Amino acid sequence: MIAPYRTELTQDEIAAFNERGFHVHDRIFADDEVGAIREACEAVCQAVYETGVPPDGAGWRPGGDPCAVRKIDNCWKANRTIAKYVTDTRLGHIAAQLIGAPGIRLWHDQYLYKPARGGKVVTWHQDWAYWQMIGECRTVTCWIALSDITPDCGPMVYLEGSHKFGLFPLPKGISGDDEQKPVLPDGVHLREVPIIVKKGQVAFHHGLTLHGSGINDSEADRQSLVSHVMSTECTYKPGQPHMNEVKMKEQADCPQPGERFRGPQFPMMWPANS
Repeated sequence: MIAPYRTELTQDEIAAFNERGFHVHDRIFADDEVGAIREACEAVCQAVYETGVPPDGAGWRPGGDPCAVRKIDNCWKANRTIAKYVTDTRLGHIAAQLIGAPGIRLWHDQYLYKPARGGKVVTWHQDWAYWQMIGECRTVTCWIALSDITPDCGPMVYLEGSHKFGLFPLPKGISGDDEQKPVLPDGVHLREVPIIVKKGQVAFHHGLTLHGSGINDSEADRQSLVSHVMSTECTYKPGQPHMNEVKMKEQADCPQPGERFRGPQFPMMWPANS
């Protein structure tokens, strides 16, 4: 059952997002919804594909290292429950307000599972830096907590205000043993903000906001489902390879360079029923 949690933002919340590069929302998803999402994500992890279609990318396979991070991309294609929630209008409505977009499409989803006493450091990075086939940085990451996030479980950490400084160089590798601290302009000091939230809450961040996370030192698994979204005004710019480009080009009506994204690879989220 969908709970009547608020999605209308205040002007102060939007202004704070523009200043800080992120917005941590009140609870959006109820316990039964979180339970259904977790069950669906575990099925996809175990290569049980309800729709008969595999996800577009899997960084972990059944029988893999139990201490490794599980990262699976575009799970929505494999499971209808995941598809329902990563395209949820609640996420789309909030994202649209944060970036002033007339509409929101899904770019791709990502299931992230960091096991207890395991995982690696996810170094500082910007999401849009890896999505250069999106011509404009009108993107938002919606990070859905599927478990209670504690300070010792390797929470996501934002570098507050970092979205104001444009693109930073890509790290040598996104997951490893070191943080690879970004080099900030001379005299600039930005605050690191760990995102400590309860399951069912969602953290939203700008496509240029630097963020990362540490190893999970707790006794509990850290689980999240991420819905990466973009404005309906975003256009296709070839150049940087991405799994979405390969899949997009399988469409009968494929966007050409400079055209807005469309088609089944990028489901509509907001407005509803458009």
